[in-house]
Amino acid sequence: MKTEENVFSDFITNDCRLKYYKGSLYRFASDLLSRGRGEGSVCRICKIPSAIAEDMKSKGLELLSKDIIVTQRQIFKYRKHPKITKGANIPVEDYSIIESALKNPMHIYEDTVQKSLVYVCTHPYCDKRLVKVVVEPNYKSHGSVVNLAKSWGIVEKSKMNGIQYQVIQ
Repeated sequence: MKTEENVFSDFITNDCRLKYYKGSLYRFASDLLSRGRGEGSVCRICKIPSAIAEDMKSKGLELLSKDIIVTQRQIFKYRKHPKITKGANIPVEDYSIIESALKNPMHIYEDTVQKSLVYVCTHPYCDKRLVKVVVEPNYKSHGSVVNLAKSWGIVEKSKMNGIQYQVIQ
């Protein structure tokens, strides 16, 4: 079994051009939404789970960054998202659960339907529902390569059992 240091030892970190927000995802989102505009910053959530790094390596793909980030674009995307009417949107007050899904995922899946390689991290929410966070590794953002928390929402637990998702952890 590889240790986390071994899994993350060969990274090319190409994220020096990004302006990082210091604070939690909740504070990042709250600050952006209260200002109504962004300043080009991103929020670093955590290191990508080692299961994703190992899965990519087994596919012969190189993971170019170790951090998962959220851009201001994702925050503004969910301000008036259609998921709100379906009850699948996560309120800003609960954004800490997005961080929990990335830091301590219950399961990690590979989404086999998407054109680009994406992974889905899940975390319990309430009753038979889960928080689902989609992560796109090696995403190019402002001249840097990052692992982007691309989208998130609340789904029924049974939806994760479909043929679209292949469990990797």
